[in-house]
Amino acid sequence: MTRTQNIRKNLIFNIIKFVTNLLLQFVLRTVLIYYMGAEYLGLNGLFTNIFSFLNLAELGIGSAIVFSMYKPIADNDVEKIKSLEHLYKKFYIIISIIVGTIGLAITPFIKYLMNGGVTVDINIYILYIMYLAYTLVGYWSAHKRSLLFAYQRNDVENKIKTVCIIGMTICQIIVLIAFRNYYIYFSISILFSLIECVLIRVVANKLFPNINGKAEKLDTETKKQISKNVTALSMHKIGGAVVFSTDNILISAFLGVAILGSYSNYYLITASISSVILLISNSLMASVGNLIASSNKEYVYDKFKLINFIFCLLTAFSFVCLITLFQPFITKWTGGGEYMLEFSTVIIICLSFYFTRMRTGVNVFKDAAGLFWYNKWQPIVEALVNLVVSIVLVKLIGINGIFIGTIFSTLVAPFWWEPLILYKHYFKRSVKSYFVRYLIDFLIMCAVCVITYFVCSFIPDGSIWLLIAKFAVCILISGSLLVVAYLPTKEFKELFELLKKFVKNIFHRKKTSK
Repeated sequence: MTRTQNIRKNLIFNIIKFVTNLLLQFVLRTVLIYYMGAEYLGLNGLFTNIFSFLNLAELGIGSAIVFSMYKPIADNDVEKIKSLEHLYKKFYIIISIIVGTIGLAITPFIKYLMNGGVTVDINIYILYIMYLAYTLVGYWSAHKRSLLFAYQRNDVENKIKTVCIIGMTICQIIVLIAFRNYYIYFSISILFSLIECVLIRVVANKLFPNINGKAEKLDTETKKQISKNVTALSMHKIGGAVVFSTDNILISAFLGVAILGSYSNYYLITASISSVILLISNSLMASVGNLIASSNKEYVYDKFKLINFIFCLLTAFSFVCLITLFQPFITKWTGGGEYMLEFSTVIIICLSFYFTRMRTGVNVFKDAAGLFWYNKWQPIVEALVNLVVSIVLVKLIGINGIFIGTIFSTLVAPFWWEPLILYKHYFKRSVKSYFVRYLIDFLIMCAVCVITYFVCSFIPDGSIWLLIAKFAVCILISGSLLVVAYLPTKEFKELFELLKKFVKNIFHRKKTSK
């Protein structure tokens, strides 16, 4: 298939998986809130962040090896692909042993991450071991997932994931209602994770039978390149874990598991929207890698501007909708009360989301170009700033301080460092135009947000129908204003043409299938 066909297929199945997962997660979380309580949500958030840290043992090995696959796949060098896939498998066996050992070693200390402990009737150590088992199971098929990703066949993994998510969620809802037993509930997660791994291995072996069998040794140059990229990516992994996986731990340690449970509902929504943006970037990554491996820089730069514009548009639209709809939605969904955060906290959470997601377009091209080495110190600086500022401010102003720390660290390091690396070391041009455009985009977003929030404020909170009306008005106004603002731009016209072709292809396939 062509790059465009791969992107289209990956995107479609990514969206199907996301929508299915999002709807089922909301249903499941609603059942969990009403049958089990907020503290279980807090425990889930805490343990998820702990194992994000343990995943540091991976040190970016997977990303480095997948990047090394782009060129041999473009050249159809089967033997080299086979060697890289076998190397990936060996690394993940070692990683699973390291994670398992460290995970068991820190078991006695997890109680110190829960300010005030927990009031629910559950053994936190047994539950922690179950989360460890869930993490280790996922490593079993990591090398096969990398193969699907490098070959631009994310759609295969998404089909399997969607089926497993549906089966798992149905079983978990039944267990929560019938037994109200969190142990059984989470055991189902482990079981379906194992089923998913088995299916991915079986399907990947059928799709790429020539990759199986004995592999040759990798050449010295490739090993050196992988080693260099792993060194740089390990710093990115450590920095990323500190920045994005400490919020829940800090909230639990300084403010308590109950407050973490309240925040987890807000986090589910921002994480879900982030997942939409990331599923698009993941659908593009391998195709961009192939584009860079086979095209000239001017052509790649034109595509970068288009893709960066798409992520800018998605991020701005998401921010406006979050600011306008967050509080009324949470109130209607959870009943308000203990599950609500202050509106000032919501604004800060949304700003953190905006500055993080605006990096997506740059990171797709930077990572696909293999520029890991040039900003290897950036995530370390970002992580240290984030940790210090968050800890200082959480003691002074509470939960807002944690999210302000994340925003501040983003502006101090990746905001300017990542685009500078991409423009300087790949595009070989000044980065000034990028920052001018960024400022214009931010001002447009602010103006659209103020107008949309003002208009929607006239719709009172109350019934579900008023909430639906507020959703509709918010989407209509923010979407229309963004279209008007960007209508004269070259990137918007290119995007419009792409969407027209996409729709025409869908209708063409329907006609030919009749």
